[in-house]
Amino acid sequence: MEYSPSAKELSHFPFLKKAQDHVRGRFLSLDSLLKDQKGEVLIERALVRIQDAITPKKKFSPEVTGSAEDEIAGYALARVVVSCVNDRQLIDRLTRYESERAYFFLVNEEEWNQNYRQEVGEYSRLCVALAEELGIRITLDRMQFADYVELVAPLHDDRFHLINRRVENGFVAIKKEERYELVRERIRLMLRRELPHKVPPSLCEQLAPRVILLKKVYQEQMLQQFGAVEESAFPPCMQALITALTAGTNLTHAGRFSLTTFLHTIGMDVNGIAELYARSPDFDPERTMYQVEHITGRGGSGTEYTTPACAAMRTTGLCVHRDSLCEKVSHPLSYYKAKKRDQAGKFSKQGSGTGKGTQKPGEEKSPVPPT
Repeated sequence: MEYSPSAKELSHFPFLKKAQDHVRGRFLSLDSLLKDQKGEVLIERALVRIQDAITPKKKFSPEVTGSAEDEIAGYALARVVVSCVNDRQLIDRLTRYESERAYFFLVNEEEWNQNYRQEVGEYSRLCVALAEELGIRITLDRMQFADYVELVAPLHDDRFHLINRRVENGFVAIKKEERYELVRERIRLMLRRELPHKVPPSLCEQLAPRVILLKKVYQEQMLQQFGAVEESAFPPCMQALITALTAGTNLTHAGRFSLTTFLHTIGMDVNGIAELYARSPDFDPERTMYQVEHITGRGGSGTEYTTPACAAMRTTGLCVHRDSLCEKVSHPLSYYKAKKRDQAGKFSKQGSGTGKGTQKPGEEKSPVPPT
């Protein structure tokens, strides 16, 4: 018999169809709700949810505060708000947050669910039902090849690579301890495909003051994570690509892809990235902008690509001029953050009168007058 989750269970997994059915008809239309006092409460709940999503260090509690209905509605409104912002990175952060949150609730279900009861294979009734709605038979020790490849594409752990898996008759073997992780990735993919919603402009206008505030908070979070773009903290591989561009050398496709994703992630806007490629001998403004927008998720596909890890950079021959810090990291972004922290520590010791400023990639450094 089909399992019917309780309202409390649905509040922990508000993306489920049954959760949306549970609140349907309990609230006013979205347009009316935004003008109502109850709507103000729910919008605040949605904004807190988004702020939790963009916080670098996330903490989850087994219990959900407030009513189940408010929790589900807050989830839905958070998706409306980020759709109005329409920033791919923000949307990615929210969908990743929701999937990690669901993963936490699944692996810790005994702590919060009084209805917890194991079914076949040590999985709870709720877990089995949730996975089945997502198209996963969590009690099976295998998964169809195409489904597996799609789910593990963003995962960098070597154990998920096909070379380390047993593949037989179109199925990939799955270990019991890995199945929750694959459910998590299915949730993330499903939610990512659904966003952004096509929100009527009139509703986004009503949300505009909150959206502006959210953008400010998000930008501050990004600055805290990466700070202003500092070329002096670039890893040697990215320095080499910038140098090649400045010298008028055509970059390989892998080089363009790596540099573009790196600069985008640390906060450089699309126009700033495109300007760098103006130094290239084969520079085509329209084609360059199309490629940059495609890689950064601003184009039609909506896919925002990530910077290749050091192992991938070595494979494509882009890992050059390795230094001592390279030996301690496995990703160009990790190098960048570590180098910036190191530089910030040195600058603070030297005092504030150094006169150092932010330099755009590829700019000539101004000579320092003798003292």
